[in-house]
Amino acid sequence: MAAPTTRHLTILLTDIKGFTDKTSAKSRADIQAMLDEHRAVVLPILQEHGGNLVKTIGDAFLMSFDSPTNAVLAGVAVQEALRKRNEGRAADDRLEIRIAINAGEVNLADNDVFGEAVNITARIEGLAEAGQVWFTEAVYLAMNKNEVPSSEIGLMQLKGIPEKIRVYKVRREEPLGASSSEAVKAVTGLSAFMPRPKAAPVAGTAPVPSTWKRFAALCVDGLIVGALVSSISGDKPRAHIRKKYSKGQVNVDLPASFIKKTGAPMPNMNVADGEGNKVVFDDKKGLQVTVDDDGSEDSEHGRRDWLFALCWFIYSLIFLKRWGATPGKKLLKLKVVSIDGSPLDEKQRAMRAAISLISGYAAGIGYLWAFFEPQRRGWHDLLADTRVVSAE
Repeated sequence: MAAPTTRHLTILLTDIKGFTDKTSAKSRADIQAMLDEHRAVVLPILQEHGGNLVKTIGDAFLMSFDSPTNAVLAGVAVQEALRKRNEGRAADDRLEIRIAINAGEVNLADNDVFGEAVNITARIEGLAEAGQVWFTEAVYLAMNKNEVPSSEIGLMQLKGIPEKIRVYKVRREEPLGASSSEAVKAVTGLSAFMPRPKAAPVAGTAPVPSTWKRFAALCVDGLIVGALVSSISGDKPRAHIRKKYSKGQVNVDLPASFIKKTGAPMPNMNVADGEGNKVVFDDKKGLQVTVDDDGSEDSEHGRRDWLFALCWFIYSLIFLKRWGATPGKKLLKLKVVSIDGSPLDEKQRAMRAAISLISGYAAGIGYLWAFFEPQRRGWHDLLADTRVVSAE
């Protein structure tokens, strides 16, 4: 049996965003007109940069290039042309495509290309964002970096590919630098014992929800867990203290956890809750209360913090396993998935639940990180290889 013909090529794959949704409401003639325009706009640009059309797969073009630099520049030129074409058009009338590029050894047969290099390109194309050009480290290392400013996205664990693949994208507004996950590890100090994330977040087949929508879901979850903690801890009603004083009647509500220990009670003061609390009124110190038990404000807060952390962890584990989302996220039509869009495994659920506590207790920085991270992921998402997507 003859050995297959092999070559080292750069493979480029394009795909129209939301093609199925766009075609579901169009006639056959309209669909064909859209595909014809897509071909007329995209294919000539790719070919002008040295691209060879291997085959058309529905709404996608599979191209091969001898030059990695030319392949990336071709992708940039296509996206620029489509941006100009889409200006002022309604969403349903826009042509938005994803472009993925990889380089490697491929087998050639029957005017087609096969091999892992092609498979990797297809996997990345399925995760890439519309309007952008994503490419692998193999392309990055071989191309002329002066001609193509780019930013690293991160390591991705692609389905069916055993090794993690480092992925980049053309991004003129940001310099090359450490990935978001690496920056998180530097801030949190987790780099010594946390695994590197499988990938940076991706848009995939589900849109990335707004950070404010996720924040609202977080608030709902916080209220639910807070109520659960209160019911478990059995917080008693606030002590109602009434003091008749020469300046008038004073009514104050004070929870036992926020009082200070002080001296003996003054006359004409009553504690209505029956807990045996002692009350002192002093012109300089004001109204103060002493509790008969041995608890202190600090110890009570400490118990509450640990109870909240435990409840939050269990709460997250249960609902991530049952629904793939906490009740707050489910209410706002959000869900948590793995970086490749698959359901979370047990390790990811546990890691995300635990690190979300770090995100919150670190003055909320782990959650605020999502406002500035390109793909809107907090520390817990970056380190657990997860992402939040719309469930609609």
